[in-house]
Amino acid sequence: MSTPTIFANASGDDLLPPVNQLAILDVFFPGFSTVSAGLSKYLQIDISFYLPFIVICGIVIYASNYVSEHLWSSLQHYMMSTADIRIDDEMYNYVMGWVTQQKFSQANRRFIASTNVNSRSWFMWVESRDNEREGEGLDEIDENGIPIERRKHKKLQYTPGLGTHIFWYKGRLMVFRRSAPNDRSYGPISEREEISISSFGRDPTKLKELLIECRKLFLDSDEDKTVIFRGGNKPGTMSETAWVRSTARVSRPMSTVVMDESTKADLLADMRDYLHPHTQRWYWNRGIPYRRGYLLYGAPGTGKSSLSLAIAGYFKLKIYIVSLNSPSMNEESLGTLFSELPQRCVVLLEDIDTAGLTNARNSEASEDAAAAMAVKKVQKDPSQPPSVVAGTPPAGRISLSALLNVLDGVSSQEGRILIMTTNHIDKLDEALIRPGRVDMTIKFQLSDAAMVKTLFTSIFTTLEGDYPQAKTTLRDSHANGSLPSKSSNIQNGHEKSSTAEKSSTADQNVDEQEEQRKLEAKRIETLAESFTQAIPEGVFSPAEVQGYLLKHKRSPETAALEAAKWANDTIEERKRKKEEEERKMRKRLEDAQVAVMAAQAAAEKRIEEAGKKGEHDKKDGDDSDDI
Repeated sequence: MSTPTIFANASGDDLLPPVNQLAILDVFFPGFSTVSAGLSKYLQIDISFYLPFIVICGIVIYASNYVSEHLWSSLQHYMMSTADIRIDDEMYNYVMGWVTQQKFSQANRRFIASTNVNSRSWFMWVESRDNEREGEGLDEIDENGIPIERRKHKKLQYTPGLGTHIFWYKGRLMVFRRSAPNDRSYGPISEREEISISSFGRDPTKLKELLIECRKLFLDSDEDKTVIFRGGNKPGTMSETAWVRSTARVSRPMSTVVMDESTKADLLADMRDYLHPHTQRWYWNRGIPYRRGYLLYGAPGTGKSSLSLAIAGYFKLKIYIVSLNSPSMNEESLGTLFSELPQRCVVLLEDIDTAGLTNARNSEASEDAAAAMAVKKVQKDPSQPPSVVAGTPPAGRISLSALLNVLDGVSSQEGRILIMTTNHIDKLDEALIRPGRVDMTIKFQLSDAAMVKTLFTSIFTTLEGDYPQAKTTLRDSHANGSLPSKSSNIQNGHEKSSTAEKSSTADQNVDEQEEQRKLEAKRIETLAESFTQAIPEGVFSPAEVQGYLLKHKRSPETAALEAAKWANDTIEERKRKKEEEERKMRKRLEDAQVAVMAAQAAAEKRIEEAGKKGEHDKKDGDDSDDI
C-alpha cells in the first residue's frame, strides 16, 4: 500500500527511468520515452514498474503464436488430409458452388458479399438459377398489362472471407481455408486467391466424398441445360488463352428446329452412331482417327446455329465456340484451345467463310485478287496507300494450313464433333471441306410450305407451362367446398354425396378441357393452312417468318389475315433495296471506268512525252557528232 503514496508524492521527472535506460528502451521500442514521459506527467504512472510484465506478455504472445503455428503445421502434415483447389480448374467452381449453400458460409461473421454474379467464375452456375427464379416475378400483371416484378434486387451471395473456417461434414471435422498470397500482384482480386479443404484424420475418404458431392451438385444444376464455352483470354490475364464458361441455357428441343425432317433424322442417326461407346473402339481397331465433321451451309436465318445448339442439348454435350475473327486469336492460341478440348464435345466454327481463310492455298488467284483490290483502292482514293501487300495475309490472322493442322493434324484432339457453318460454301477452300474433315454436308433451304406451317403451329399451339396455374387460396377453397366447415362435417349423410359430386365435376371439367383443346388445335390447323397459302415458298428464311409471327403471337387470326400483305411488302422492299444497290454499283463502275480511262490517258501522254523527249535527245546527239 506504500507504492501509491510514493507515486503521489513524487514528481513527474522522478517517475521516469534513467536517461541511459530510456535510450536503450527506445532502440527496442521506438517512442517509448515519449509515451513514458506523457504517462508519468499526466497520469502519475511509472511505466518502468510495469515494463517487466509487458515484456513477459509480449514474449508469451510471440511464443504462443510461433508454437501454435508450428503445432498447426505439424498437425496438418501428420494428422490431417488436405485437398488444394486450383482457381483455374473447374473444381474451384464445384467447391465454391457447394460452399454458398452451407450453414457455416451463411452464419460466418467474416464473409464476402456480392451482387455482381460475374465477379467470379463460380457465380455463373448461380446466375442461371437466379434468372429462372426471377421469371417467377413476372407472372402477375397490373391493370395496364405491365408485369409486376416481385424481386427488385439481385440476390446477395455470401461466401466465407479470407481465413480459416471450421465446419462438420458427415460427423467429420473439416477446415475450409481461403487465402490470398502476396506474390501475385496482377489480375483481379478474385483471381489472386487459393482455397483448400482439410479433414482431421489420415484417411481422405470423407474429403473425397465431399469433393464428389460438390461436383454432383454443380453438374445437377446443369442437368437440363446446354453449357456454352467461348475461347478467349483467361480473366485477369492479357495473353493466356483458355476456354471461358459463357452461359448455360435451357436445352433446346430438337423438335423446335425447323428443317427437312428426313435430313434431321439422318443427321441424328449419324451422330448417335458416332457417339456410341463401341464406335470409338471400332475406329481405333481400324486405325481411323476418331473424329467427325459436319458442314452446315445456307442463307442467313435458316437455322444453322440453332441446330448446333439443339444437337448439343440433345446429346447432352458441352459446346465450345471459336471465333476465328477475334483480334486475340492467332495460330498458337487456336492450337492451345483445341488441345484443351474434352473428348466428347461439340466444337462450333461459325461463319467460316468470313474468317479470312477462303482460297488461301490458291496463291496465284489470291495474289491477283489482292492486286486488283489494291488497284481499286488506289483508284478510289490515290492519297491512301494499300493497307495490305498483295499476296500477304494480314498480321495476326490464322492461316488455312494452321487451321487444317489443328482440325486433323497429328496432334489434333479426337472424340469431338466439329460443326462449321457458312453462308457461302462456294467461297471455302476445297482442302477445308474435303472428305475426312467434313463427313456430312447439310444444306439449309429457305422456308417451304411444310416449314411455314410448322412454324405457325409451334408458335400458336398452347403448350403446358405457357401460362401459370392459378394458385388456390383459402377463400377459394371455402367457396369451392374443398374445406367444408365443421357443421357440414357433422352431417354425415351429405359427405359422401359431396365427394361424389366433386368427382363428377372434376371428370366433367377434364372432358371439357379435352374438348376445348381439340377445338383449339383444329382452329390453329385451319389458320396454319391459310397462313401457308399466303407465304410464297423459297422466298423467306425461317427467321424472317418467325420474326413476323412473334409480332402477332397473341393473335393467330391477325397473323394469318395480314400474312399476304406482309409478304408483298417485304418482297417490294427487297426489290427497292436491290435496285438501289444496283444503282450504286453502276455508279461505282462508271466512276471506276472514268478513273481507268483517265489513268490510261495520262499514261499514254507520259509515254508520248517520253518518246518525243527521246527523239529530241537523239537528234541533239547526232548534231553534236556532225560538228
